[in-house]
Amino acid sequence: MTSFLRMKLLYIADFKLPTNRAYAIHVFKMLDAFCDHNISSKLLIPYFDKKKLNQSIKFFDLKNYELISINRVFKKTITMNFLNRILFGLKVIKIIKSYDAERLIITRSLISSVFLSLFRIKHFLEIHQELRGLTKFLLIKLNFINSKYIIKNIFISKSLANFYKNKTKNFKVLHDAVNLKKFKKKKIRKIKKISYVGSFYKGRGIELIFDIARELKNFKFYLYGKRDEKFNKLPKNVYLKPFVEQSKIPLILGQSDLLLLPYLKKVYLSFDSKSSDNSKFMSPLKLFESLASGTPIFCSNIKVLREVLKNDYNSILINDFEKKNEWIEKIIKISTNQNKLKFISKNAILTSKKYTWLKRTKAFIDLYNN
Repeated sequence: MTSFLRMKLLYIADFKLPTNRAYAIHVFKMLDAFCDHNISSKLLIPYFDKKKLNQSIKFFDLKNYELISINRVFKKTITMNFLNRILFGLKVIKIIKSYDAERLIITRSLISSVFLSLFRIKHFLEIHQELRGLTKFLLIKLNFINSKYIIKNIFISKSLANFYKNKTKNFKVLHDAVNLKKFKKKKIRKIKKISYVGSFYKGRGIELIFDIARELKNFKFYLYGKRDEKFNKLPKNVYLKPFVEQSKIPLILGQSDLLLLPYLKKVYLSFDSKSSDNSKFMSPLKLFESLASGTPIFCSNIKVLREVLKNDYNSILINDFEKKNEWIEKIIKISTNQNKLKFISKNAILTSKKYTWLKRTKAFIDLYNN
């Protein structure tokens, strides 16, 4: 544990609680890891339901909750349209101006970054997807992305950084991460249980898994992450499970014999019809959790994921990933190859050690101190 007793963190995010979106999970994982560096955290978000806050926080499985202060900017819940994001950013500035001490500031709120720059407040800006609309106009066209008050722009993947490399040189790539302490030693067994853990949003390959399961009737397929989705005529060997709390994910991944990450060519971030495709730039949380579990991974061969995954080393990558045939062929082939399963498992765990929340947060601390 690194000691930075005088440092305090202010994190700005524009999600509301309760939520189980990856955006919020990422933020709380970061806050929890900063606490492991003896840094207390204050989170500013638009709104949370006081009556549901404790139950909502339980979902994130925080070890250091007592060192994290969650503050809502609005007294009533609002729709986070562009005008309300502007209002949120202005209110954030007013709150920050009331503090009597300097803080390490990180924002996932793009509009808040613009106001922080206008009010000459140094901060980190986390960018996890392609900029669009008015935020693109502000950060790219008006060049706020190169504000001298942004210590570093933090891109979630090399692909996203490369996309903006002609727009800014002031950046660092920090992929998503994992807490290795949550995972137990993996024992490789004969493949029986094949699992998918994550959202059922468009582009996540849920229907593709059904097609695979119809052909591989000797395997059981467990899909964790169901919300209100309805499916007709499920294969008998498919079991749909609800979205699970963070504390249960390591056990589910570890007890599985094979993990599927069957992304399609377009991957969306929500059920919203206006949601953007993030397939070129993503760094999925579940990828790093899957690696840490040691359970062999079968994943779509997408360029951005090859920043972390290597075929036949820490995973099996599927080239023709939008069709079932190659998935089926390679699952059957590896199911009797214990040596290959153990090799991939060992290297997956080794890979996960490069991407921990402690290392990710330490990078912010080092950049801030320098």
